Amino acid sequence: MLHAALPLDLPGWLTPLLLIYARIQACLMTMPAIGERVLPVRVRVAAAVALVPLYAGAAPAMPPPGLLPLAALMGVEIASGLVLGLMVRVVAMALDVGATAIAQSASLSAMLGVSDEMAPHPIGNLLHMAGMAALMALGLPLFICQVLTDSFALKPAGLWPDIGAIWPEFWRLVIHSLTLAMLIASPFILGGLLFQTLAGVVARVMPAMPIVFVAAPAAILLGLTVLTLLAPGLLSIWARDVLSLQPAVLR
Repeated sequence: MLHAALPLDLPGWLTPLLLIYARIQACLMTMPAIGERVLPVRVRVAAAVALVPLYAGAAPAMPPPGLLPLAALMGVEIASGLVLGLMVRVVAMALDVGATAIAQSASLSAMLGVSDEMAPHPIGNLLHMAGMAALMALGLPLFICQVLTDSFALKPAGLWPDIGAIWPEFWRLVIHSLTLAMLIASPFILGGLLFQTLAGVVARVMPAMPIVFVAAPAAILLGLTVLTLLAPGLLSIWARDVLSLQPAVLR
């Protein structure tokens, strides 16, 4: 009885679902927040499996291919998913680059963090986790669903991505990410430059004063104070910039 309830064309029914799953899983593995290594693998796999029925009609009907053609089609879909996720991830990395510049300006870059995935200092760990939480709170799951929906609408399962159009767009996003990182870190870079200039003037005027023992704690205290005041606004700018990438990623 159970056997009679199964579809007669089971391989042809499963092939489109496998292709859809391959793209969704590759996309989720490289997306920020949902693709972090601290998240268990089974959670990411469960999220991809849960999204597959939403896009069940995105793959065209096709006869069951052989093993090698199916592996080639799976590779195409994995490449498409990786492209989607990486183009968002490269902009999200602006937070880690900016946090590294902030930590160096605040004289905290030499302190080790607690995770291999995040920046190796407490400020990087703090901003990274806060940024992921902000992304989830501002609608990252809906953003991922919209990106996947537009992706399947523009390129049905089984078609190669247009590398000629993606490559220039990818480099544009890299430049945009570096610009965003410098924007995030600019108050601390400029403030650190002014502080070090002032410390050099004081050391020149009063050579007997142990300026290192006075300036270093003051730089750390001033940097942490400014970070406390500016972190919410900087995270908001970064998160909204990441979540506004949908038209650019799929252009």
